[in-house]
Amino acid sequence: MSNNEAVVLLIDDVSAIVEELLTFMELHGIPAVGVSNLDQAIAALEAHPTIRVLACDVRLGHESGLSIVSRVQEHAMLGRRDFRFLFMTGDQITADVDAATPNYLILTKPVQPQLLIGALLQMLGEAAVEEGGVQ
Repeated sequence: MSNNEAVVLLIDDVSAIVEELLTFMELHGIPAVGVSNLDQAIAALEAHPTIRVLACDVRLGHESGLSIVSRVQEHAMLGRRDFRFLFMTGDQITADVDAATPNYLILTKPVQPQLLIGALLQMLGEAAVEEGGVQ
């Protein structure tokens, strides 16, 4: 499977987690790429126009993973694309994510791999329906 076909972008600052989850997604037929910070995430989104879902850890070293939403919305090219956001956290963050954050889901750590895959497949299906790709 080529990274050029990626439909999910995984953002986590722990490389072992990125590798493990990318392998798990590949085993379930979900093409994905992974990065460790928000700058790399923006670059990956620019390079992979097929990405529709961003799966992001909330704590990324000194960055908040929630900031990916505003960074995408403020980007000239990416702001026009329709993304789904899946955030993974061990914290209570409901106050930090609100109605201004479109199409999001929050999974609490430890995230069960099957739950993650199910959520990703659901979000990808919703994105495909809105794009007219699936009836």
